[in-house]
Amino acid sequence: MTHPLETAHPPETKSETLREFLDSFAYGSRNDLLFKWLKRLPEEEAGEFLRGLLEKIGESSDDGDLERILEHVHRWNVRGYAGQPESVEDYSYDDAPFTPLPGPLSQLKLGLLTASGSFVEGDDPEPFGEKNLTQADVIPRIMEFVKNPPRLSTIPLDTPYDRLRVRHPGYDIRAVAEDPNVGLPLQHLKALEREGVIGSLAGNAFSFVGAAAQRPLLKTHAPQWVEHMKEQGVQAALLVPA
Repeated sequence: MTHPLETAHPPETKSETLREFLDSFAYGSRNDLLFKWLKRLPEEEAGEFLRGLLEKIGESSDDGDLERILEHVHRWNVRGYAGQPESVEDYSYDDAPFTPLPGPLSQLKLGLLTASGSFVEGDDPEPFGEKNLTQADVIPRIMEFVKNPPRLSTIPLDTPYDRLRVRHPGYDIRAVAEDPNVGLPLQHLKALEREGVIGSLAGNAFSFVGAAAQRPLLKTHAPQWVEHMKEQGVQAALLVPA
């Protein structure tokens, strides 16, 4: 589907240090969170990863076997995330409330809430009160997003897929722009409903930009959203992270 939002990265070129290059994959100019772990590597180790990657690419160009490239990236991905994960004290919990389902999923009404930043054409949530922001506009403003409360977008279940839009400063949206089901799996859920796996789907799905001020999200907005979904008769919810 042709997507009206600009998904390419800004055509800005400048010299940068290796450290700046590595950092740019984590909420930076490149915004490719598949390689966010590069930021966690010391420069020497990052150089070794890149040297090895080029070596594997060269080997694979001879025999067409790409498996060694995937294995190399996976091995360094694990290495990059090894050790203690990043954490924020306020969002660490010793336990959590347990709420059992009121019945089999095949008899329940299911709601959908995604942090993908999806919305319907003509119903732009207008971050910061600004109209027509592109993906390229919001990527460098990630820190503004994480300091502001989230905005909830309502997506009617019967929305044509060619009217779905997505904008999010915290991840590479190209896959979701190409196939909305990646972040807003409405077609898959409708299929499960037809098969009887799900009793029924709520009339509206909801989406917001997950890169938002977390305290207002947890303390104020999320409880309000829960009540809003209950008003629709939702008995269980599928939460889809970005």
